[in-house]
Amino acid sequence: MPSHPLDRALIVSAAALASESPQDIVQSNIDFLNALFGEHLWAEEVPADGLRSYYVDYWLAQLNNGGCSQFIYNTQWNQQVVTLVREGLTAMGAQGHLAILERCAQQVERLSQEQLTAYFASDYFGENSTRDKLNAPNDAFFALEKTTPLLALNAAWLRTHPALVALSEDEMTAEAQRRGQALPDRAIREAAALASEPRHLKIIRLLCEHAGQQLEQLTAADPSRIHEGKPTVAYHFVTDQGHHHMIDLEDRALMFRGDSTTDLVCQLGGPES
Repeated sequence: MPSHPLDRALIVSAAALASESPQDIVQSNIDFLNALFGEHLWAEEVPADGLRSYYVDYWLAQLNNGGCSQFIYNTQWNQQVVTLVREGLTAMGAQGHLAILERCAQQVERLSQEQLTAYFASDYFGENSTRDKLNAPNDAFFALEKTTPLLALNAAWLRTHPALVALSEDEMTAEAQRRGQALPDRAIREAAALASEPRHLKIIRLLCEHAGQQLEQLTAADPSRIHEGKPTVAYHFVTDQGHHHMIDLEDRALMFRGDSTTDLVCQLGGPES
């Protein structure tokens, strides 16, 4: 298959490149990679430096939210992810932040495999002595962020990257679709992706089909939803007819319009399905 000039380019929007906010260009790279993943490309098929920036931003978000322990817990200390963060920090010249990552790695290495497995299986919140030990580098991270914000380093690196190309939003969408359509085994990948989807996404697809609507994207999961006096999880999503959410009651699933708890669009299971 002949190569295309944009195959290995790092793509961001022209507006993001022109913006003075470092978040805009970093987020634009993330959005384009997410679009590629949505087109069934694999991590090894997207631009490597774009992926490094992607995971450096993930690392930053995790540390800002819950510290080193949260990054370790949520990634299960996946070595591919850790390596991408390490390589990204190195490429950006973020030596101080790299030192924080290595301190996190040292905390992990002090645990036995049994202790690490137990940590991954534990409840992250509440009393958790392993979590607290893993958070030892947090103070150094927050102090470093005050003088050397990692987001700015990430943005500056992307902005001057030799493979960076800026496109319009429509051109970005078309480019992601072009790369996806070029996959010789796309149909197989699509089938595998559908088969491995989590239960809530399969239910949402069925509800949308039942309602005669087209699913466009998932947005968030809200664990605070109460239905008939009992706590449940609301899965929010957008269709061609706007914002909706679904709750899964095991024996039936309900699709509501917007945030409403009474505006029922349709249901699967139960007497009305």
